This record gives sequence, structure tokens and C-alpha cells, in this order.
Amino acid sequence: MSKQPPMKTYQGSCHCQAVQFEVDTDSAELTTCNCSICSRKNALMVKVHESSFRMLRGEESLTTYQFHTHTAEHYFCKVCGIYPFHRKRVTPDYIGVNVYCLEGFDPTEIPIRATDGVGME
Repeated sequence: MSKQPPMKTYQGSCHCQAVQFEVDTDSAELTTCNCSICSRKNALMVKVHESSFRMLRGEESLTTYQFHTHTAEHYFCKVCGIYPFHRKRVTPDYIGVNVYCLEGFDPTEIPIRATDGVGME
């Protein structure tokens, strides 16, 4: 039986720091996605429940992009254009956080699962 990694809190932000947030995650798995937007933004994501995500500052600096079913909400900073996170389409009570926006997060030893976003109906 494998031991689950401990829960850690990470500070996150966009490039210009206008958007700041924090997440609690055990980061047991990371995901990529091949849908039309994810493949273009090339983010590596960690999935966290909305109760483990806290906006600290800059909600007014966010803009939302939706496409296809208009269910997922992809958030971008209006100032610097960075994608820090999105609300997931299939599990809307979860947030997909761009791990490259998290301070001190090391993704190198964490398993990565490829999501087939292209194949979603």
C-alpha cells in the first residue's frame, strides 16, 4: 500500500502579482490536457477541491474565457495575461491550478496523467 503524500499549502500568483491565491494539495498527481486551449497554453495542472483554494487578492484583475460547452471557466490575469487556474468542466467543484504559478512547487517527481480533452463530448 502506497503512502499518500502530506497536504501542503502553496502560495500562487500570476506573473505581475496582481492575482494572488493559495492552495492546499497533496499533489499526488498532475495532469496535462490535449484540448484546444490547454495544448496552446501548455500548462501542467494540479487538481484541488474548491475548499482547498483561496483567492487572496486580485479577483478584479481576472478575466474568464469559456468555449465549447461554456462549462469550464479558464481564468487569466487582465494585466500580464498569465493563466493561473481554471474551474473544471467535468468536476466543477474542482480547480485546475497551473503548477508553474505556485511558489516552491517542484513537479519533477510527481506522476503526470494525460487527459483526453479532445475526446470529451
